[in-house]
Amino acid sequence: MDNLLNPFNARMLGHLVPTVHNIYADGDTVIIYFDAAGTTRNKQPYRNTYAWFLTFKDKKIVNATAFYDSIAFNDLWRRVQPAS
Repeated sequence: MDNLLNPFNARMLGHLVPTVHNIYADGDTVIIYFDAAGTTRNKQPYRNTYAWFLTFKDKKIVNATAFYDSIAFNDLWRRVQPAS
């Protein structure tokens, strides 16, 4: 949270809005494939495509792996300063 999600959110004006393409489930694993879009603090658009692989145990997420477009993410990280 401290190294990624909080600094990411501090670069955005609001929340990302997801558009889910598909959700796959097999046993205790769920994969969510989606796009997300939002506006950065410098009023530029941010868009990315994600695939989250979630492992559940007792109705709780016990492991999560996320794949995304690192070029779009790195561009955001370099050009937008986080809010203090």
